[in-house]
Parts: sequence; structure tokens; C-alpha cells
Amino acid sequence: MKITDINKQRSEWKRKGWSIPELRGGKQEWFNIVVELVKIIGSNSIADLGATPELKSIGSLYSWRTYAPFLKGVGLVSNRSGVLSLSDEGVAFLQTPTKYALANMLHDKYRLVGEVLDFLTLTPKTVEEIDKELCREYCLDWANLSNTRRRMDWLEVLGLIEGVGNRKWGLTEDGKNALEKWELVTPEVVDGDICNSEEIIITPPPVEIEELLLNLKENNTLHQKRNTYNVWVPSPNRIENLRAIVQFSNERVSRADLFKFIEDEFNLKTSSVESMMPFLRADGLLEEVGRNVYVATAAARAWCNSGNDLDFIRIIHAHKRFVGEMIVFATDVVTRNDIYTESKKYGLNLEKARWIMGFLLEAGVLEETQYLHVKATPLGLKFALDLPLMTPSFEGKEPNNTNPKEVNKAEILIDNPKDSLFKRLCTAARDPMAETKASGVAFEELIAETFVYMGFEAKRIGGAGNTDVVVRWKDNDGKIITAVVDGKSKSSGTVTHTDVSDVAIETHKEKNGAEYVAIIGPSFGGDTIKNHARKKGFALITDEELIAVANNVQALGLSLTETSTIFQVPNGLARLNELIDTRKREQEILTLVISTFKQEQDAMESLSARDLYFLLRRTDLSPSLEELINAFETLSKDEIGILKQVKKASATENITYSIQGEKHCVNKLRALANAIEKGLL
Repeated sequence: MKITDINKQRSEWKRKGWSIPELRGGKQEWFNIVVELVKIIGSNSIADLGATPELKSIGSLYSWRTYAPFLKGVGLVSNRSGVLSLSDEGVAFLQTPTKYALANMLHDKYRLVGEVLDFLTLTPKTVEEIDKELCREYCLDWANLSNTRRRMDWLEVLGLIEGVGNRKWGLTEDGKNALEKWELVTPEVVDGDICNSEEIIITPPPVEIEELLLNLKENNTLHQKRNTYNVWVPSPNRIENLRAIVQFSNERVSRADLFKFIEDEFNLKTSSVESMMPFLRADGLLEEVGRNVYVATAAARAWCNSGNDLDFIRIIHAHKRFVGEMIVFATDVVTRNDIYTESKKYGLNLEKARWIMGFLLEAGVLEETQYLHVKATPLGLKFALDLPLMTPSFEGKEPNNTNPKEVNKAEILIDNPKDSLFKRLCTAARDPMAETKASGVAFEELIAETFVYMGFEAKRIGGAGNTDVVVRWKDNDGKIITAVVDGKSKSSGTVTHTDVSDVAIETHKEKNGAEYVAIIGPSFGGDTIKNHARKKGFALITDEELIAVANNVQALGLSLTETSTIFQVPNGLARLNELIDTRKREQEILTLVISTFKQEQDAMESLSARDLYFLLRRTDLSPSLEELINAFETLSKDEIGILKQVKKASATENITYSIQGEKHCVNKLRALANAIEKGLL
């Protein structure tokens, strides 16, 4: 039933949301999962979102925090101060838990649920046909089928559509009945007026967050105090993970209890949690209210209560440079490398800008328009209008006048421009006939060379009936591990699911006795290939990601066992990047410790880890006491010996050291490295 009043249609369109949250579990079990979850909450509200409910519907269970976004989004539950309880709609559903009732809630909360049914009135259609018609009629720019497929999956699960053969879907009797009752928005309502930013409603910030922005607006000098600290947060769903940490810290919590929660919740090592603490404090999420006692800031608590990701962006904008400014910089489509170049004007390096960009993408104020290209969304542009912004000034060395958009991508990515290996790899990933060789051969050879560069045993095999590259290494127990690599050079720059034969790959894996499989290409398009690869355990790695890892392997001295994490599915690359960030921070702290000793030793003769903690706690790195103790232990080892113990103390952090024979230590280590390298030639 189509709404005739155009103003009512506009109101309905603006009221509803776009993205139906994911519900973990098999599709055919979705309805049963929802019913079981609602029954559990109906009997007792849930205060521990980290707990796992006992469900009969599925074998693989997830925490309440994983299920909550869907339950809250569809209107079944409310989340007040981290406690889940049934809403009025949830209570009504509990009394009559039918498929139609849940379908009605989805249609009421999200756009283009009932409208999909309307497209099937005359004739059955495929998902692709429905998606094409939706995008054309409703002025959508959806990059893939995921939004349409999610809606049709739910309509199938709830019995409103059914497969009729040839991958086509038709209406069921329940679907026809729903169409007669549901009010639909016609394509005519989605004109230029409703698509522009004037129609976007942005919820004002809570008072605690508004005060931060107001101070920044009224006092321009505060812009210079916005930090450039390193950022590190467990992936994926980083904003949601931060919210969990802040909620745990709503009341005062000891450092030990906070660390245990984060380590257990996200399966992290203590060193990784250490890397988070400076960011959590500097960006206004946690504050230290006593020695090793922390609590969430008032602004952070307000964000958790509002549940609005934009409030999180407001908080970090008030504390960190190049947050709102990044949104404005991306008013028009820009490359990631353009953003990395711009970030230097604000004193940020590539890694820090990459993390900020990740937050903005998760919050929906930036979007990836194509591989390595981003653009501010209409929501992002309107949101940024209310943020006080700073005028950039080049930090450090003034860049040359080269237009960043004209710089070759490979030149930006490569730390050592004398080494042409990575440039050639970048080129061959997008030119199947590179270096005048047969299709894909150059790319496969360069993949093998890159793994050899990292220390693996790697060889291009190629040819019919075999894999492109075989990579081998020994694990910590001396066992030989094998991975097969399928190289996909694409002139289009994108590898899709039609380019991959999982039958052939499985055959190659078995033939070579491999434990791992990786597909390497310039980029991977669409959810189909990503979901299929995850299901099959195939790692998808872009040439850019491989180059970044290879550079860090040499710079940070990563072991083969550590580097081989790149082959693990899921999240192997994410975990490897987390390790890389941790190692980089460790190196930066070592450098800071040495430079501080050089500056302060003449005046203080000797220094302890606690001395440096007070000296460095307001620096960009803001190392923790534990991190400084670890740095002191490393630098005072006999093998290095640049720090010499001066005075013992009962507490490790109070033992004092002095720096001695620094030139000798550097020469000794360099000579040792040269001797080892010569022996390996």
C-alpha cells in the first residue's frame, strides 16, 4: 500500500535507517536466535554484555555485545547504561513471536524492506535485478549487492519471498499480504531535495562533549595542544571495542583489573594493552584519578550513554589533530596518499592518519568510493560544519611543491627508493604483461622475490595444474610450514570472485601439502569474494599490504613466525599490523629514553624508570612505567650495555642507570650485524 501524502512519505523516509545490523549465526537460524534472545532478556535484564547467552539454535555462540546492535536496532531492546532490557515492542513480540511480527519491525525501522517486495509484484527477479532497479529508482550509489542481499535474506528467512528457480525470487502469500498492509515510500520522494545535506538530522552532542568543542572554538590556542599521539585499538569494530572499555571504566577501576578485562575481552597481550593507554588518556576517554586507578571521563561516559558514534568523533577531534580537518579535506574524492601527505601539515605520520581514517570510516563520515580513494559522506560534511577546525602548518621539513596527486603510488609506499622490487611489484599487479613476460608471470616472480626478501623460502612454480608460488618456513618448533600463493594481476585493478577457482586452489593446496592459502592482487571487489575466502580460509592480501609488511619486517626485525601471521584467517593481517604498531612504539620509546638520558644525565647523573616516567608523561608517546622498565631492561642487557646500573633499589622502577660508551655500543652491534650478514651470503 503506497502512501499518497508526499509529506508523510518524506517523514517516513527520514525516520527510517539505512543499514540493517548484522546478526551472527546461520541465516536459517536467525529467527530462532532472535526469539531465544528476547525470551532470555524477558526473564532477566542483561547487565554483563561480555557474557555469552546459552542458545539451542546454534552451536557457535557470541557475546551479548555482539547480538545487542541488531536487537537494539530493530527496536526489541533498549540499552541504558550498558544494561539490556526489553522495549515495549520487545514485550509485545515476546507475547506473539511470529515471523510476520519481526518482518513488520524491520520494515518499520529500515528503508527499502517492503519496497523490495513491491519490485517482485509483477515477475520474479534475481538479487542482481532487484539491486539494479533499487539503485536506479531510488537514486542509490551502492557499490555492491550487500545491502540488497541483506534485505532479501531477511525477507526469505521470514517467509515473505521464496526461490522459484534460475536464482530468481518471487512473493509468497505472506509476502503479498504484507504488501497490502505495509505503507511504502515511492521513488518520487527521493528527489534532489531529500538527498542533500539539509535533510540530514544530526543529534546535538551531550553537554559534556559540547563543552569540549566550545572551549576549542573560543580559545584558538588550544588547537596547538591537540595531540599527535600514536593510536592503537583492537580490531575489528574499533569504536565499539573502545565503547566496551569505557563502559567497564564507568566506575573507578585499578590498572590491574582494567588490563585483565581488556586482555581477556580481546585476547591481547599485556604489551598491546600498554600501547593503548597513552591514546585512551590523551584523547579524553580515560583519566588517572589516583596512582594506577582509572575512570572514564565525563565526556566518554556521555558518549556511552548516547550510543552515538559521532559523539566519539567529537571527543577525539577535541583532543587530536586532523580529525574533523580530514573530513573537510575529503570534500571531493581524494586518495589515501593525498590524506597521508596532508596529515604531515598537522604533525602526523602515515600510521596515525590511517588510524584516524579508520575511525571516520566506521562512523560513516567518510566512505571508500573505490580502492584507495575516500570521500566525505553528506553526513560527514554537515557534521564537520559544527566542528572548530585548525589551520594547518607544516610540521618539520617543508614538503616540496610536487602535487601529491601526481606522485607515483609506488614511490610513496616504498621506504627505500633505491630498491626497485616493490615498484615492479606494484606495476605488475596491474599489468598482467609486465616486463614483456607472459600473462601474470612477472607478478608471480615478484611475489616470490618479496617473500624471499622477508626471509622466507619462496619459489615461483606456475604452469597448468599447480600453484603460482610456494612459500615455506620453519615454526618455533622447527616444523616446516607451507603456504601456496595465487597471484592475480588485473589491469582493472580489482579481483572479483569470478577470477578465483576454489577447486583449483584446494587442489594446489593438497598437492603441495600446504597449511595456508593466500591470494594476492591489487584489490578485491565485492563481499562475495571476501565472504567466500573467509569461509574457505583463504587470506586476501593486496600488493600494498604485502609491501607495507615487507618494509616493516626488515625495519623491526620481525621473525618468520610473526610475519607468517599474514596467512592466517580471519584477521591475520590485522593482528600482524597490531604487532607492527606495538614494535614501532617499543622502538620509539627506546629512542626517547636514550635522547632523554643524553639531555638530563649531566644534571641528574643517573636516572631511574620512575624519573623518566615523570619527565616523559606529557610527551607525545607518554610511555607507561611498565614500558619504561622494559626499555631499561633491554638497554642494560649485557649484549647491548648502553645503560649501566648505578644504584640498586628494592623496587625495579627505582634502580638508577647512567648512559656509558654509547658510541662503542653502537659500533659493537653494527659489527655483529655485519658479521652475521656476511656469514649468510
